[in-house]
Amino acid sequence: MKSMFNNILLIALLLFGSATFAQTVTIDSPRGGFTTERIQTVSGSVSGNLEKATIVINGIPQSIRLQGGKFSLSTVVAPGTNLIEVKAGNASDRVSFFAAVPARDIKVVLTWDTATDVDLWVLDPTGEKCFYANRSTKSGGNLDVDVVDGYGPETFTMSKALPGNYSVQVQYYGSYDKPVTRVNVYVVLNEGKPNEKRKQFQFVMTRSQQVYHIANFEIDPD
Repeated sequence: MKSMFNNILLIALLLFGSATFAQTVTIDSPRGGFTTERIQTVSGSVSGNLEKATIVINGIPQSIRLQGGKFSLSTVVAPGTNLIEVKAGNASDRVSFFAAVPARDIKVVLTWDTATDVDLWVLDPTGEKCFYANRSTKSGGNLDVDVVDGYGPETFTMSKALPGNYSVQVQYYGSYDKPVTRVNVYVVLNEGKPNEKRKQFQFVMTRSQQVYHIANFEIDPD
């Protein structure tokens, strides 16, 4: 009889206990609908004692920091329909919205996988460098989002691209005792248009303060 009671108790815990402690993810902002703001704050909460979750913004995944179960980051949205999903364990939440924002010929997005300070540098065909100390260039390039404590995204955009060669570099500005950090760089050309193109580049950084060349891409004359 005692054995039967223990078995019933175990089954009850498996059925109801797991439901009680199931992971939940909630996106509080944005809430869908329509926006004219290019830079959106994505915020919400994740249940459980986790340090990070995964966010996917228009197909680009990255880690997202959790503090007290809360998350918040800024992202540059795409013209047209945007889709954002946050995942933790087996739980997820997603939101879509329409952004009436000007198109950009170039978007470069940097993400990384540790709670460190990594900086995105983009050199345009004139040789001018867009980075945290020069966030707007004469040619119209902009560092729209700068993140200092992981995991990105840092985002460069240019509305009307100059023809020529562009260089993408990253500086491992502060490792915070995490010597190995993996970065992903996404180059998106003509975002939201029928001729949109995407390229992804990966690299492993090991030295604080070091500048690493990640990739070059070319913009053809009209």
